[in-house]
Amino acid sequence: MYIWKVAPLIEELKHQKLSQKEQLKYFLTYSLLMILSTDPFIYSDFNYVIYDTIDTFVASILTVAGIVYCYKVNERVDGKDFILRFLTLGIPITVRFVLVIIVIFGVYYGFIDSSDSEVVDTELPDVVMSAIIFSGYYYFFATKFNAIGKT
Repeated sequence: MYIWKVAPLIEELKHQKLSQKEQLKYFLTYSLLMILSTDPFIYSDFNYVIYDTIDTFVASILTVAGIVYCYKVNERVDGKDFILRFLTLGIPITVRFVLVIIVIFGVYYGFIDSSDSEVVDTELPDVVMSAIIFSGYYYFFATKFNAIGKT
């Protein structure tokens, strides 16, 4: 796996020498970097509490486990085009989940009186809710990979 050099990676891609398993490594690394880049610790206008660290850790574990799970389901189906399938299916699946999350958090935070504070600290129920959403997201994704095998 190339971390810094781009030219050798381009050559492998040009000549289709990058296996599905190697592509998975790049995809996992990219996904983890995206999660870590959204950690509230890097934003100054948030109260960073221990639950933020726990939430980032749980999200990272569930992301790796979810992507690997989807990869294995895809391997059972036919083992083809995992990254292409994941990224293309990801658009409508993510749009659906974002809408569901907006509704869930709108209802959830609608019960919290935040009038005395502009910043809401992350708490254990937030971490649990996040874990449920991540787990559901990747489970739903895997069901769509299974559906590819049924056609």
